[in-house]
Amino acid sequence: MPLNSSVRENGDIIVTSGTSLTIEHAAEFSRILREALEASGTVMLEFEPEVEIDITGVQVLCSACKNAAESGKVFSYHGPRPQAMTDIITSSGAERNSVCKHNNNSTCIWFGGVN
Repeated sequence: MPLNSSVRENGDIIVTSGTSLTIEHAAEFSRILREALEASGTVMLEFEPEVEIDITGVQVLCSACKNAAESGKVFSYHGPRPQAMTDIITSSGAERNSVCKHNNNSTCIWFGGVN
């Protein structure tokens, strides 16, 4: 399944991850998130259960989150976080268990609380 986005009646945008958020798809992933954040105040990423994620996918998520925060927009995920994301965050040392200034000084929703 490819990356795609859809607009809810209230204007929120849901971006579906597709099966691969890796370096090969980073440009498309970044473009879709950028366009979604330009079009809506709230963007949610919904992960496919078996999505493949590498460190480049993680970097795109972090960049989109920072850009959303700087614009006063909301970027979050909907549904369960896939095991592949937990694995790449843990193995790369990207865990953030401290506050993030881009997340209202709360623990990072993307990289915090990984067990």
